Amino acid sequence: MINQLRADLFVLTRSSLAWLCLLASTAAAALYTWLQHSLAMGDLSSNAANGVQGLSDIVLVSLLGPLLYGVIVAQPFDTKSVHNALLGSCRGAFAAAKTVVAALLVTALSLPYAAGVLVGRATDAEFVPAIPTAFSLMLAEAGELTGSEAGSILAVSVTTALVTAAKLAVCLPLAFWLKRPLVVMAIGFVWSFVADLLAGTAADVEGLDVLVRLTPFSAEHAPGPGADGGDLLASAAVSVAFIAVMGVVSWVVLRRSDIK
Repeated sequence: MINQLRADLFVLTRSSLAWLCLLASTAAAALYTWLQHSLAMGDLSSNAANGVQGLSDIVLVSLLGPLLYGVIVAQPFDTKSVHNALLGSCRGAFAAAKTVVAALLVTALSLPYAAGVLVGRATDAEFVPAIPTAFSLMLAEAGELTGSEAGSILAVSVTTALVTAAKLAVCLPLAFWLKRPLVVMAIGFVWSFVADLLAGTAADVEGLDVLVRLTPFSAEHAPGPGADGGDLLASAAVSVAFIAVMGVVSWVVLRRSDIK
């Protein structure tokens, strides 16, 4: 698996699509931060907040995340390099490497928003959340940015990014099955919003609430400003476990599929 993982990371560093997605995330995070400052200053009307929301992490990552899951999985099948990969390792190692690389990349999509929070807080400017996500709420908090506060922001940001990647990890087995990145992107984008509604409904049903708490879709695992270390570790552990489960499901799908 180590060799397969190293090969995937090598290919990833030379993937133009991966760099374009990260660049788009960085540009959107910078613009989103500036627009939230404009809302606070009154340069934009409250109605303009609807347009600002389209640049938020919850929308952008929900759109680009499924695309990256689909591309990372489907690319070896499109280029036929999957045959060479499976000659050097088993299907389980192949699925595991794709799971790790894809989850790391989708997690990285949210990190530019964390950088926006740190830069915005360091300027001591005013911000108004366009959407009450963890990044927007941390950006809007008042007070001096101390070293301790910066560490807390980084911890919440990384955990939030991991939880988001875990929620979208259902796209992994879907990508192994369909091998069509654009189809996976469309389904994953819809799923990212429907899943939270379903989880919220299931959490109110006795018996199902315990199962929901074992997934990243539980509201208890949504980090926010001021979250303590125990809550962050619990959210991270649940997210990693869920991604691992999706990796196992992906292996089952790959094991039963014919590779041409």
